[in-house]
Amino acid sequence: MRWVRPARQQRSQDTLDRLLGAAEELLEHRHFEQLTVQELVRRAKSSVGAFYARFADKESLLAAMYDRHQQEALATVAVMLDPARWQGVSTVALVKTLVGFVCKLYRRKRGLMRALVLHGHAHPDWRYADPRFRDANAVGRVGELFAARSAEIAHSDPRLAGSLGFLMVMATLREKILFGESTASAVRVDDRRLETELVRAYLAYLGVKKRPGATL
Repeated sequence: MRWVRPARQQRSQDTLDRLLGAAEELLEHRHFEQLTVQELVRRAKSSVGAFYARFADKESLLAAMYDRHQQEALATVAVMLDPARWQGVSTVALVKTLVGFVCKLYRRKRGLMRALVLHGHAHPDWRYADPRFRDANAVGRVGELFAARSAEIAHSDPRLAGSLGFLMVMATLREKILFGESTASAVRVDDRRLETELVRAYLAYLGVKKRPGATL
């Protein structure tokens, strides 16, 4: 499984992509409010003029970052959650792959995702709150995958359990990876152990039993 980036016209997108990429890199080390246009264009090997030719202000930059993230997310979901991809794959393997992929995604895009969540909470009318762009697309499709596996799932409503379990995984990752400072002393766990425990919890909620001798 991999994060998908839709094809673009490279020549026209080059400067824009460098600016967005530089901003995403900077967000790994600081909050969005702390970014300055000067350090952004320096990291992107661009200019202040090039920045303002594309963005009215920093909020416009964040909106563009969000749009790119959503386009990539929708492309990824289309590939990742295609039912044909999972034919012949056990439910245990499906859960392990889904949880592992999302764990790595949250870690790799931690800065951007944290900035989007914080900005969305502070500005409820901003596009992050737009229902078209909520998690429902991925969450609903995950539910569809598990709905077709009722023979392996003990939960009375496999579709609901698949969707709600996926939401639980994402909520835990938001708390632990995006905002882990608040729980660092209370729950000490590295990413590998976190992934293992989330797989265990998801499978238990679904009511899926691993085969004797199998490990998570």
